Amino acid sequence: MDVRNKTIFFAHALIDGQLVDDVEIHVDSDGRIQNIATNRVKPATFAIDLRRHVALPGFVNTHSHAFHRFLRGRSEIGKSAADTFWKWRDNMYGLVADVDKEKIYEYCHTTFTEMLNSGITSVGEFHYVHHSAERFDLDSAVIQAAIDSGIRLVLLETLYERAGFDSPPIHPIQERFISTLPEFLSNFEKLRKSTKHPRVTIGVAAHSARAVPFETIEKLLDYAQTIQVPFHIHLEEQPKEIADCQKEFGGSGPSDMILSKMRVDQTFTAVHATYTPSANMQKFAKLGANVSICPCTEGYLGDGIPKINDKLDISFGTDCNNRIGFLEEMRWACFSQQMLNNSRSVSGLSPNKLLRFATQGGARSLGLTNTIGSLKIGEFFDAVIFSLDSPVLKFTNSSEEIIDSIVLSCGNREISHVFVSGRDRKT
Repeated sequence: MDVRNKTIFFAHALIDGQLVDDVEIHVDSDGRIQNIATNRVKPATFAIDLRRHVALPGFVNTHSHAFHRFLRGRSEIGKSAADTFWKWRDNMYGLVADVDKEKIYEYCHTTFTEMLNSGITSVGEFHYVHHSAERFDLDSAVIQAAIDSGIRLVLLETLYERAGFDSPPIHPIQERFISTLPEFLSNFEKLRKSTKHPRVTIGVAAHSARAVPFETIEKLLDYAQTIQVPFHIHLEEQPKEIADCQKEFGGSGPSDMILSKMRVDQTFTAVHATYTPSANMQKFAKLGANVSICPCTEGYLGDGIPKINDKLDISFGTDCNNRIGFLEEMRWACFSQQMLNNSRSVSGLSPNKLLRFATQGGARSLGLTNTIGSLKIGEFFDAVIFSLDSPVLKFTNSSEEIIDSIVLSCGNREISHVFVSGRDRKT
């Protein structure tokens, strides 16, 4: 379904954080919302009638490694061979040993299509597998896969300079990741200038403190702030990263180093921050930084649970993509915190707040605020639509019950349509 230059009528739509009844949304020829009318008695005769449906802003996935999806069926969970993240990483390296442009395209197109079917309309692809036959030749394949699938892409071009804090020998597979800062920035500028598609933008990432020295992280963050693009970094996902950093820097962990040496602002997104101390999480919140958490992956890999606070700007990611269900990410963000704190009220993680993190929070992290993340005039009509005829929603009536039921009870099967720039991309 293509609703560009058309009007759609919904039983309910999330407008300004509230579920509003009987809503007509007119979408212009570019796929942006041109007008919103609420409390309509009945749909206009020319409107597309979705009166048994609820419209929410499309979900924004701020952290993905699309190729990881092809490790499904090889979890080894419960076996001694799978007892650490680092052993899982060795299996992941095997997946890209012989990767080429055709294979990375297949990996990404398949994963992006599955994301769309789960209501994800935008993705931040944390892309560090750059090289096959030529330097950086895989980057364009990721972009093309996103264009062909219909998803909105922020390609987070990721710098990877070394194998660890003490610069151990490079793993052969890591040769596909490695580049110097000047080489990386030269490629980044070429990519940024050549990428003209309206659904594709480019951001910057440092893989991690173990893979990029702090002085380079600072330069890269300054660069991102200067050209006003998002900056992301894996941060303190594993205790080993912190221990290795403390050994090298006199007891300071990665977040200590970043907070003491760098100008952190809303450009900055810390991915995972699983073992970041509570005091540093409070500092990130005060500075307006973002934290992208990936609850399903953090559970799948046995990572841990981050120490969040109620002032933190949070977004969600699907990371390893073993199971792509954004409602599950929201739920497990809430449930894991409740279990950790023996409380059913942690940092105000209500269904409405979880939904805000999954939409507006994601847009903020990816530098897409005022482009997507809300159903409001001027933004693209990126939306996920739920059917009220689903058995899961059959006996929900009030607006509060509907949001609660969607976030805490629904799954991918309750999704009827997924619009990106006014075109239904659900297959």
